[in-house]
Amino acid sequence: MTPPKLVHEALALPPEEREELAAMLLDSLEAAEGISIDDTEEIDRRAAVALSGEEPGIPWEEVKKRILG
Repeated sequence: MTPPKLVHEALALPPEEREELAAMLLDSLEAAEGISIDDTEEIDRRAAVALSGEEPGIPWEEVKKRILG
């Protein structure tokens, strides 16, 4: 199956199944250079907090201003 056909099939899945598939694909890749398993655990923790809504996020425009000065 070609990548475009695979993507087409994947996009037809319900959101929960697409999320599970995406997580499985990401887990199959090696971590980027400079990222340790400890970093990955911290990223997962922060993502869980962000998705739970426990802490307010920072609007993109504010983040962009901080980055670009």
